[in-house]
Amino acid sequence: MISDPRLVCLDVDSTLLSVESLDFLLTARLGQGAHEQIAALTSGGMNGTLSFRQSLMARLDLATLKRSDVTATAAALRDHITPGMTELVSDLRQRGDQVHAVSGGFGELLHPVLGDLGFAPDEVFANRFVWVADTVAGLDVSNPLSENGGKPKVLKTMAQDVRYASIWMVGDGVTDLETLSTGAADHFIGFGAIARRDAVVEKAPDYAETIADLRRLLLG
Repeated sequence: MISDPRLVCLDVDSTLLSVESLDFLLTARLGQGAHEQIAALTSGGMNGTLSFRQSLMARLDLATLKRSDVTATAAALRDHITPGMTELVSDLRQRGDQVHAVSGGFGELLHPVLGDLGFAPDEVFANRFVWVADTVAGLDVSNPLSENGGKPKVLKTMAQDVRYASIWMVGDGVTDLETLSTGAADHFIGFGAIARRDAVVEKAPDYAETIADLRRLLLG
């Protein structure tokens, strides 16, 4: 064990998971015919051509979502862990790192699969749906992760009470990259094995095309 652990924060959609969880839910609800429209809205938020909150709200406006839709998708996501991530997360913890999941996705969708990866509830930071009875009525806009600049705020909060040797962020999107440009993370690794975002490729100091690349950059 190391005296002061690293804090390694991992994005979830298109990083720990091989899919975008909200898109997975919407495609299941609306059918494959809606996939391109959904993906375009997601890419806008990940590449920075839309604000992240605009991207989330536009996607939620595409369908009326029920609690049963969310529950079914949360169960299905457990089969979509990115190959090699289970071992990587385990190896980081064995090294002595603190490992947290920081996501612009929704906790109601992600908690089951992140539990499979060994994340305790207090190691998961994600958005939350707003409910009216059993219908999704929107998102909790008081949550910093619902907008650009949210992930840096979350990382800075984590570092207030615990001393870390360094803080690392791994992810595919500009909301992940913001943690480096704001100084919330000491190191950022862009991850492109699932989704390659040009804005991240251009600006990330380190970029992992594969899970093997990511292992090398995180574990040496």
